[in-house]
This record gives sequence, structure tokens and C-alpha cells, in this order.
Amino acid sequence: MMARREQTEHAGQPELAPARPHNGLVTFLSDKAIQHSGPFAVWLAEWPLAAAAHWQWGGSAVASAFLTLSAVGITGTTWWAGLEHGLKRQRLAMAVGTAACASSWFAGAAIGGATTTLAVNSWLMGGPTIALAWAVKRALRTNENTQASGDQLKEGLFEKIGLARAKARASKVEPNKVTVPVELDRGKQTHDDAAKAAKGLASALGVPENAVRWEKDPEDAGRGQYVIVPEDMLKEPTPWPGPSCPGGSIADAPVPVGIYEDGPVCAIWFNGDEETGRNAQHYQVMGMTGAGKSQGGRVALVDLMTRRDVVLWLLDPSKGAQTFGPILPGADWAALSMSECQAVINVLPNVITARANQLGEHGYDQWTAEAGARLNMPYLIVWFEEVAKLFRDGVDLAPIAQEARSAGISLVFSLQRSSHTSMDTDVRANIGGAGVFGTNSATDSGFALSDDTMDAGARPEAWKNNKPGYSYWEAAGLDEARFATPTRTYLMDKQVAAETIARYRTVRAPDVGPVTTAAAGPAYAKRSRYDSAEQAAAERPAGEATTDADLDADDMALHATDPEYADIPIDIDRELSPVPPGLDVPFGQPGGTVGEKSREEALDELEAILNEFVDRGQLTFAPADVYPFLPRIGKSASWVRREFRRLEGDGVLSLTDDTGVYQINVAQPA
Repeated sequence: MMARREQTEHAGQPELAPARPHNGLVTFLSDKAIQHSGPFAVWLAEWPLAAAAHWQWGGSAVASAFLTLSAVGITGTTWWAGLEHGLKRQRLAMAVGTAACASSWFAGAAIGGATTTLAVNSWLMGGPTIALAWAVKRALRTNENTQASGDQLKEGLFEKIGLARAKARASKVEPNKVTVPVELDRGKQTHDDAAKAAKGLASALGVPENAVRWEKDPEDAGRGQYVIVPEDMLKEPTPWPGPSCPGGSIADAPVPVGIYEDGPVCAIWFNGDEETGRNAQHYQVMGMTGAGKSQGGRVALVDLMTRRDVVLWLLDPSKGAQTFGPILPGADWAALSMSECQAVINVLPNVITARANQLGEHGYDQWTAEAGARLNMPYLIVWFEEVAKLFRDGVDLAPIAQEARSAGISLVFSLQRSSHTSMDTDVRANIGGAGVFGTNSATDSGFALSDDTMDAGARPEAWKNNKPGYSYWEAAGLDEARFATPTRTYLMDKQVAAETIARYRTVRAPDVGPVTTAAAGPAYAKRSRYDSAEQAAAERPAGEATTDADLDADDMALHATDPEYADIPIDIDRELSPVPPGLDVPFGQPGGTVGEKSREEALDELEAILNEFVDRGQLTFAPADVYPFLPRIGKSASWVRREFRRLEGDGVLSLTDDTGVYQINVAQPA
């Protein structure tokens, strides 16, 4: 197939625009249009069908009788079906009236002619009116269902879920959210009883388990409220809006990680604050393979890298540059092998002691922005990715976890499951903050979330790894009432992350300051710093290459439409350009065995398929469009994605403005 390379320039595109957020708006509007298009589609189709029916049966008395009886039958059937399904009176009347009008018009137009003045005018005026009425009805349906959920609580539902004699007060109904204040049967019912009944309430209302949560009144053990969210409002990811406090201090504002299901931003603190009584804190970021914790962590790291007084040491003994790749230039010390990680851990006790002594000598009980500026001592965050490997190898992190916070150091431990076999329980006891993504069981969730949060309805085990990015966040500085509120982390494009870090490198602290530098000694002086993921991969110590077994499938998970979890291996036969946004989205294999073909045969089939697209006028496509042809190609989905990248480098394909969509560049005559 002849092709030419086309260069596309996005003039005037806002700098650091996160994954082209306007595409999300277009998708949203398109989805809404599809949801409400049914009645209009029926209206548009009815006239040509009536014209065809008149052409076929216009002079037939038998057909006229049959069409008339059919109109009566359809109207009667609609009435009967509505009664059977318990439709409300207004909805039933609307359905019966629509069926009567549509079927009667069709019968009349088929018998008397669809081109008559009466038929055309009634179709043009009556059809859109009825279709619009149904569209409005559908638009109000979510609020109607929400109101119904609140009403059911007032109809004796408490007896069915084991809370007899509990009293529901006036419900607060918002779009897709019902808040029901409840007064328990005092002396007989407690907050624990109400929290346990939440599952039964979810079952009775026909909503997911984590759509119902119990929020207790902290000042009254006999009162609380149920919060019911019937529809999942986190289905569409929110693009990362950019740095929250660029050039500011880590003490100026918390670090946003995502959006709560009802809209507010979820933002976490690392440093302490004497005025509010908040202590500095460590975090564990936990979630099963494919749950999205690496992407969620990257969102927090990029924001931290835009603050002026934060220094980051990044450790990953398993995946090397895979997780931290695009943000490595923002790290002061990147340890991407077991030996390098051990070097960082070895210097931390001296660093903690030196920093704590310096703060104490100048009258500071803990690190503050003032202390950091006065003593040239930036806040230090040490991020441990795949920390379970360190614990399995016997690395003792307990003393560090116990002493680091007072020295202006926060530790972050990212792992799949923080059980006693994967994390030292003494370390876990010193971790105050948690970001918990989908887990395999309630037991796993309990390793990170408090009993109160789980009793309130937090159930990450309900997601498992089916909803990457969904998470619960629990930490000092967050509203405790929101600990059990689902959050979804921002959608961040890797290229945007890299560009953001490059822009703000000049405003950040160049190193950790003289006290920390002296305490860290020669190991810090010889530390690894990288300008790119490619450099990190090339300089990785021999003998410590990452194996497939080390790779956490979290980086191969699909974050809804987010392509940024997959780091597809590069074809060793050819040096390829970096993975373009949207083109490394994994998609499943079709059922059955894929017959393996030679590379030449597979390339011929792939070229033939692209030519078929061109022949039928389809010049753009997404990788998923090739899904049905995998048996024909005889190769895996990952092989096809790699070839797409090669073809893009050759100019056969090019990226479009729509994330994950290619354009076939057809050669033009000279």
C-alpha cells in the first residue's frame, strides 16, 4: 500500500492541555445525543415505511382492515404491558397515547397515502413534538429514580433490613443523590447496626453495594444518615486539570489526586501543620493488579514536582523505569534496582537524624515552610513502588517509618496487598494515610482502611480491577465524612506529565540542601538522575533487568478510555518512537485459538485489511476496529499494536486529534 507521511500541527493548542479535554466534552454530548435519539429515529423512519406500505397495499381493502386492527392491537398491548410493569399513571397514559398516535398515523398514511397534505403536516408537526416529550421524560428519569429511592425508605423498608423502629427524617434529594437522616431506636440500635444494614438496603433498592453508605453523627450515637447514589457518576474519567499550586510550597495547598463521585476534588496533605494540629503523614497506596494505583500515584507525583520546596526520591526494585519513566527528570534520586534501593535505605537513618537535629536546634518541632526556607531544607518524599519486594528480601523499614515524619520526610509505600507477608506490621502501624484502589477481598481492604470507613460503606473489593482509578482516600486533613466516598483519580497523559515537569524544573529545589546532602554522604553524591526513561533503561545495572514476572499488570490496565497504563514492549528488531497517546490501549483476544503466522504473512494480511478500510472509505480507525481480524492476521493484539507504531513511524499511519485513533495516509497522485 502506497502511503505518505502527513504532519499535523495543532496551532494555538493550550500548553500542557491534559489529554485534550475537549474530546471528553464531545464524547459526553455524543453519548447524551445517542441516549435521547430513539424517539426521533422512530419518527424519521415512520414516513418512508408508510410510503412503502401505501405503494404496496394502498388499494387493498384487506390490508386496510389489517392495518386498522393492528393500530388498535398495538395500543391495547401497550396499555396491558404498562399495567403489568406497574407504570405510574402519567407514564402509562403517555405511552398509550404515543402508541395510539403513531400506529393510527401509520395506518392512515399507508391506506390513504403518505404524501397527502394531512399526512405530511401531521407527521412534521406531531412527530417531533411527541419525540421531544419523550426525550425530556428520559432526561428527568435519573432524578425520578433518585426520588423513588428516598421515598422507599419512608415505606417501612427499615423493617426489612433489620432496623425496625428506626425513623427516617425528611430526605434531601439532589440529582443522583439522596441523603436520608435517620434516628435509630435508642438503646437498642447503634451505628454499627446501621452500617451493617447498608448492604441490605442496597439490595432492597437494587443498587450496587457501595452505592449506599452510612455516615454517623459524631455527636450523637443514635443518629446518622444514609447517603444513596443510584448511578455511578465516575464512569467518565476527568482529565488532569494541571498543577494545583505551581511554584508554591507543599504547605500552601494539598495535592489533588482525583474527583469524588459527587464532584468535589479529593486532595491530600503530606506535611504537618501546627495550627490545625495535623501531623505529617506516611501513605500506603494499595490495590490489586490492574486497579490503577500506579497511574493514581503518578498524578500526585507530578503535582508535587511543581512545588518549589519538595524533593522526591523514587524507588522501584521491580519495574525499573516502567512506572516512573515519564517523570524521572523530576526525581532528585531515582533508585531503579535492588542495590540502588538499598543504598537509599542505608542513608535514610543518618538523614533523619541530621534533619531532626537541625530543626530542633532552631526551635522547630516539625518541618514547616518557614523552616524549609530558612534552613534550606526542602520537604523530602521517599516513594517506594513495589515495596513488597523489599520486605520479602528482609529490608527493615520500621525505624525509618517511626522517625521520619518529625524530620520533614514522608514515606509512600505502593503495593498490591499490605498483609503481614508483604509489609512489616510495625511499618503499617506508622502509616496514617491510605489510597485504596480495587482489592480482591474485604480482608485486603481492611489492611489499609479503618473499620469505621469500611463500616460506613467503603468496599473497594466490589471493584476489584474492573474499574481502574476508582479508589478511597483516608488521611488527616480530609473530611472524615468522605473517607467512604468513592473517588476516581485524574486521567493524565504521559506526555503532559513529562512536559509539566520540564517546565517547572527551574522553580524547584535543585537538591535536598546541605544538611541532608552531608548526611547522605557519598551514596547521594553518586546517585542516579535521569533526563528520560530511555536513559534510565540504557543505564540500568547489568544483571538486574526487569523480567516479565516483575511487571505489575497495573500498568497494563485500562483506565476507562485512558491509554496511559500500557507500556507495550518495543520490537527488538527496530528502534521505534515513544508510544503515542492513545495507541497502547490493550484489547482482549477473540475467543478460540489464534493461528500463528509468519511475520511476512501477518504483515500482508494487516496491509490487506487497511486497504479494505480505504476501499470502503474508512480512512480513520481505532485499534479495536482490527479486533475481529486477529484470527485472520494470525498474531496477538500486542503484536498488531507494535506494528501500528512502526507504520506510524513510516508515515503509513498518523495520529488524529481523537485519542487512540489513526488516520491512513493514502498517497496522492503527483
